[in-house]
Amino acid sequence: MLIFALFIVLVLFLTHQATKKSPEFLQNEKLQMEEKVKKLKKDILNWKSDSLKNVTNGMDYSFVRSMTNKLTGVLNSNDGTPIIAFQRVDRGIFVNSRILASSTDFKIYCEFKNEEKIFYFNDVYLGKIVKHFDILDASNNKIGRCNRKTSQPSFTVDFRFGKAAEILKNSDRKFMVQRRYRKRNQWESEMVFRDLPPPTNLILSLNTTDPEELKWVISLTVFEAVYYGFSFVS
Repeated sequence: MLIFALFIVLVLFLTHQATKKSPEFLQNEKLQMEEKVKKLKKDILNWKSDSLKNVTNGMDYSFVRSMTNKLTGVLNSNDGTPIIAFQRVDRGIFVNSRILASSTDFKIYCEFKNEEKIFYFNDVYLGKIVKHFDILDASNNKIGRCNRKTSQPSFTVDFRFGKAAEILKNSDRKFMVQRRYRKRNQWESEMVFRDLPPPTNLILSLNTTDPEELKWVISLTVFEAVYYGFSFVS
């Protein structure tokens, strides 16, 4: 038992060391993410005043699984057309995710690590979410709540004057499953993709026109679609 525990500790340590990156590496990686998203933006539609209400959990994507996992693609509107380009990079066995997404109108960058989500909007620090639901602004003041941890199928984004929006939890978590089968007295495997349900609008209600609140609602909608839209774990 002790040997097994030591083995697990060693694996965790080696994985951490293999995925630990310098600030310079991470900055260069972010620039690469921006370049990739910039190329994908050539094929997306112009962002309009009602576009947020039409963002769905439907996406066209490609992915790479390794020590550093990458998900790249576009989020679609409810008519099936691409509206937001994105790339997500996950690293390590614990939550350590970076998302960069862009429409023709805005750019969002998010880091999700140790149950803390940090957001930038158009390269300006917007704030962060801590303790699962406390929304802090750029000055570290608590300005709202976003409790996704409930058992409800949706969650609200609340600020000083009440509910700014209600967002549907993205239950369409795309993933691969590996099916093993016997062929000629040996085991082989193949990757099987499950059938996808029809795309669903993520914004259930939008009750604010405040520019800062809208930045949060947009950021959380994109995060919901991209982070909860695909699992690298079969």
